[in-house]
Amino acid sequence: MARPFGLTWPARWLGAAAACAAATAAPAEEPKLSAGTNAIDTRFMTRQAGQDLPPQMQMPVLTTSPALMSARGDWPADEHGPLRAVAKDRDAVLTAGYESDGAVFTDAVALHQGLGPADVWVAARHDRQLPYKDGADVRVNAGYQRLNTQLAASDRPTDRSRVSLFAMRDYVSDLRLPNYGVDVPRFTRWTGTGIVDNQPIEGAFDKVEASATVSAVDYDCDNYSLRDQGALGVYMRGGWVAYRGQVRGEFTTGQFANAVTVDANLQRFDARVYNHFSSEGLSSYRMPKVVIARSGLTLTTAVDPLPGDRLSGGVRVDVAHSEATAAHEVPTVAGTGAAAYTVPPQQLWDTYYGARRNNPTDVTVSGKLRYEHDLDAAAKLYADASRLVRLPEVGERFYANGGPASMTQVGDPGLNPEAHHRIEFGGEQAFGGWKGHLTPDARAGSARLTAAGWYDRVTDFISADHARGQPGILKSDLAIVYRNVDAYLTGVTVAGWWQVAETVGARARLAWTEGGNLTDQRPLYQVPPVEGDVVVEHRRPLWDAGTGSVGVRLGFAGTQNRVDPSSQTGSGEDTGGRTPGFAVLDVYSGLVIDGRLGLSAGVANLLDKRYHTYLNPYPQSPTTLPQRAPGRSLFVMASLVF
Repeated sequence: MARPFGLTWPARWLGAAAACAAATAAPAEEPKLSAGTNAIDTRFMTRQAGQDLPPQMQMPVLTTSPALMSARGDWPADEHGPLRAVAKDRDAVLTAGYESDGAVFTDAVALHQGLGPADVWVAARHDRQLPYKDGADVRVNAGYQRLNTQLAASDRPTDRSRVSLFAMRDYVSDLRLPNYGVDVPRFTRWTGTGIVDNQPIEGAFDKVEASATVSAVDYDCDNYSLRDQGALGVYMRGGWVAYRGQVRGEFTTGQFANAVTVDANLQRFDARVYNHFSSEGLSSYRMPKVVIARSGLTLTTAVDPLPGDRLSGGVRVDVAHSEATAAHEVPTVAGTGAAAYTVPPQQLWDTYYGARRNNPTDVTVSGKLRYEHDLDAAAKLYADASRLVRLPEVGERFYANGGPASMTQVGDPGLNPEAHHRIEFGGEQAFGGWKGHLTPDARAGSARLTAAGWYDRVTDFISADHARGQPGILKSDLAIVYRNVDAYLTGVTVAGWWQVAETVGARARLAWTEGGNLTDQRPLYQVPPVEGDVVVEHRRPLWDAGTGSVGVRLGFAGTQNRVDPSSQTGSGEDTGGRTPGFAVLDVYSGLVIDGRLGLSAGVANLLDKRYHTYLNPYPQSPTTLPQRAPGRSLFVMASLVF
């Protein structure tokens, strides 16, 4: 039997799923989809408020992940707990879901087949969304179709080794973006991973893991195929491919548990913009055939210096070389206004920043140190200090979108890496014999409280901005540019869980964050306001192999006055300006029948509030506008297992 995960496919596959389930064998390990996490891994640090690609959905959460533009958003409530409960240790899972606002349809299937010492998992999910209405009954022209298919396999050639394979194809079509200047008629992402784990009987290492991954993205964007045509039609074709490899070894020296990781990756990017209507042809090399080669060495260690204490830390060294191989290519656009576009990338960079090399090499050092101390069996404290260095993303360094100033977006090949120096203090306290939240052994009256505070001083923060002749910027035409500035981020998070009664649980979360651009003496853009939520849930057995639950969630956000909205005097990233606070009430319920059918249903935004969140939804850029949230929406989802 497989471990819990849901997968999607049209209902016509129901018979095939049942037949496959009847032939399955003994319980299997969960599929391994990616290499083990590295304690210090700066390869995947994102920029401030950065999310340009659709979030990935992998097997363990494929069924219960919200749709790309779901009214539910990212709930802290466990509204789909019943679906995960019935999917546990099942070999075939069929799931279907619907959300009324936006007409979001979801169908999924998950299958597992045991083949002796090997196991195979197959998963797929299909989402479809139509335009929705916000809380003021105004139509928002959003929507898309998405088909995500996944395959995983594992084998144990020996008792001490395991080989795992994973492949995924994520295809999104007709993605209409109401908060952005273009739509995405087609987006495709592929991922393939192979992992080998080995625990040697003898040798220097207790465990060795090697992995290799190939991923690729290919997409089309335009502003005319899915919306009314404007004066200038713009079409962009882009994509990239990345090759990654990693070897990780774990070893022990005395009381110290250590790990050494060596990783390397090679990425190739290419994106081109074409103009239509007033001019024709290639207008810019947005990502001019950029190649990035990067390697890293990480050493980590952990030890218990005293009973109840834990000390861990490590250091990482990265070396990266980037090069724009089409830096001197001249766009071939012709027609009205063509002269504004026929500028090679190198000339754009030199014009805005001065002479720039298009092949920078970076050597960076990152590190972490953490100490944990148990006050007693019910309380602990921790302190954490780190320096993490983020390399500039390919666009921040190499964007070369020419043309009129209103369309110009120019990266800076001379940007310095962004260094985060962060300290964090926190702890937790349990009360009344805490045994978990709504678990079978939960104790009425018990509770748990956690709190954390942190401060991040950022040197060479990479900020999107508009050209106004600032230090290091040679033009003043308000084109989008990128600069290194000094900045800070700080915040406090408090969360609590209370087992009100044996069958009633409550939890709450409150988070405050603030950020500032110290160089320009203005607020840092896209920093969330005070926000949080309160969830109360009642869960109880109804009959043998059956349970029911009902819950209510209040999500809220405060007013955000610290914004950087002006493209004339600031970054213009906070395009919505000041945002008012809001509170949204949601209700949900769940049911498990005979251990084979899981149902969840509810109403998001019960009071039909009109609001939008402060943070820009996907995609995020200096031209992304706020997107109005869906109004009242009924959602229902069901899983049938075999």
